Amino acid sequence: MEALRKYFMSVEDLSAGEMDFLLSHIKTKEIPKGTPLFQEGDLVRSIYFLESGVLHHFNYTPEGEKKTLRLREAPCFCTDLESFSTAKRSEQSCVAMTDCTIHELTKPKYDSLINTSMRWSNFVKTITELSLVKVLEEIKEIANKSVRERYHELAEKRPGLLQVVPLQTIASYLGTSRETLHRIRRTEILQNS
Repeated sequence: MEALRKYFMSVEDLSAGEMDFLLSHIKTKEIPKGTPLFQEGDLVRSIYFLESGVLHHFNYTPEGEKKTLRLREAPCFCTDLESFSTAKRSEQSCVAMTDCTIHELTKPKYDSLINTSMRWSNFVKTITELSLVKVLEEIKEIANKSVRERYHELAEKRPGLLQVVPLQTIASYLGTSRETLHRIRRTEILQNS
């Protein structure tokens, strides 16, 4: 739970008592590779902090093709915020790509926390805003760039993903086919040798 403590302290300097109070609302779980945190059609009733591992957010196109929306690496928060906030059924799935350690804040515990005081409500709001900014930055990183540029950026900024995520999933995340990504990678290897 050390990564979560560090994250909370980076947002606001909390006393030991405040940290204990906050963490009393959160449950730690070990999630094996391949386990869904939530699936398309579920009501998402938890916010998760990923302490270790990689999560795969995806949905299916009308043609039945799996489309990667996000690849999340620890440490980060993740949920389907629309489903969590509005009780609308999720339009995406989230599955552990590796064995993961997560910390879960359920909707009832979340509501209890934000209703405790304005301080905790503002604290949770700040964390939510920071998490949204991170997702938007991830989207902007891949928008308006060629597949080759997106791949270079991914390899430079998030090389760990290339070690644990299947090529087909990386290709989907970059918005291309596996074959095109294979050609880009092969060209890179030839140019660097």
